[in-house]
Amino acid sequence: MTLADGFDADVEVEKDGVTAPGTSIMSLMMLAAGIGDTIAITATGPEADAAVAALVDLVETKFGEE
Repeated sequence: MTLADGFDADVEVEKDGVTAPGTSIMSLMMLAAGIGDTIAITATGPEADAAVAALVDLVETKFGEE
């Protein structure tokens, strides 16, 4: 389960022209996004804005790691 699963929204993450569904951990890992890389998080649906905000916060806080 991912954070994106908790929202009524279809979430996608894009890096270098490759898009992955926000609910697929394996697909997200295949993006191989690292520190300093630029990603785009988009969502559609009733809770799209909340989903994007939560995921941006997760990334900006380095997934809760020090």
